[in-house]
Amino acid sequence: MTTQRGVIRCSPSISPEISPAIRMNKIHCGDFVMNLIHNAGLDLNLLRVFDAVMQARSASGAAGLLGVSQSAVSHGLARLREIAGDPLFVRSGGRMEPTPRAQRMAAPVRDALVLAAETLRGDAGAAFDPARGRRAFTIGAGDYAATAVLGGLVTEIAAAGWDIGLSVLPADRFTAPRMLDAGEIDLAIGLLPFSQHWHERQALFVETQACLFDGRRLGLSAPVSVAEFLSLPHLVPSLKGEFDSFVDEELAARGQARRSILATAHFLSIPLLLRSTAAFATLPTRLCAACANAASLTISPLPVPVRQFEVSMLWHRRDSASAAQRWLRDRIAATNPPDPRDPPPCPG
Repeated sequence: MTTQRGVIRCSPSISPEISPAIRMNKIHCGDFVMNLIHNAGLDLNLLRVFDAVMQARSASGAAGLLGVSQSAVSHGLARLREIAGDPLFVRSGGRMEPTPRAQRMAAPVRDALVLAAETLRGDAGAAFDPARGRRAFTIGAGDYAATAVLGGLVTEIAAAGWDIGLSVLPADRFTAPRMLDAGEIDLAIGLLPFSQHWHERQALFVETQACLFDGRRLGLSAPVSVAEFLSLPHLVPSLKGEFDSFVDEELAARGQARRSILATAHFLSIPLLLRSTAAFATLPTRLCAACANAASLTISPLPVPVRQFEVSMLWHRRDSASAAQRWLRDRIAATNPPDPRDPPPCPG
C-alpha cells in the first residue's frame, strides 16, 4: 500500500526486501478497502440525493425526482455536507447552485449510480425475445417523431403479433434530457443534440423540409414558385409558439418576408387546418408524406433553400446494456433507413 498526497493505493507486489511493517500493510490493504466500502457513513442513497439536487437545483425538485418528501432530501443533504465537509449547494436567486467541490463530484457520482444500475439490471446479459410475454416501452417524442419515425415499428409489431406496447409521451429537445434522467421515458426520438455525458445518442437520418398545401382548393400544383409561396399566409410549426423560423431567415436574406398567421407546437393540427384554410406550411418531408396521403394534400419542394436537420435517438447510459432496450433501438433504426439522397448523419 503506497501513499501519495493523501491517496492510498494497494501495491500489486512487494519485494522480499520490504520491511515487515510494510508487509503487514499489504496484508491489511484488503481490510482497508473493506472498511472503506462498509463504512457506516457511506450510504448510497445519499448519492441519489446529491445527483437529484444537482439536476433539479432545488430540494423540492429533487424530492419529486426521487419520490420522497422534501424533508428527506434536506436531511440527506445535511448528512452529505457533514461527510464532505463542504456546503455543496448554496442558495442563489431561488436556486441551489453547486460549489466547486460539488461540481467536481457530479460526474463521479453519476458514474457510480449508472454502474450500480447496470450491475443490478436483470436483463443485461439475456437475449430479448419480442414474442415472449408482454413488454411495454415508454418513448418521448413529438408529433413528428411519433408519426414519421415510429410508424414503421408500429406496423411491424401489429403484423408480427408481438405483445409489445409503445407508450408515447410528449418530449422535445428541451424536455427529453430531464425525462430520461428522471426515468420517465426509456428513449427519446427527434431533433436531439447531446445533453449530458451520461446520455448516449444514435443518429437515424438527415431530414429535409417540404411545403404542404391543399392543391385542389388553391388550384396550385408542385413545384410552387417563390411568388406563389409568398402569396398566401403560412401555418408555422414551432415548439415554443414562435412565428419566425429558419424559413424566415432565408427569406430575410433575400429581402423577402412571408405572413404567418398561426404558430403551434401541435404539428399534426396543421395538415387538418390546411384542408379548410388557404395557406402553406413548411414541415419535415417525412411528415408531409404521411399527412399528404392521409389528408389528400399536395407536397412541393420548398422554393428557397433551408437547412436540414438530423433525427436521432437519445437514451440514458444506464439502459445501454439492457437487451430489451437494445432491441427497441435496433428495430427503430431498421425501420427508418436513411434516404440515400440525403447527406450522411454526423458521426456519433
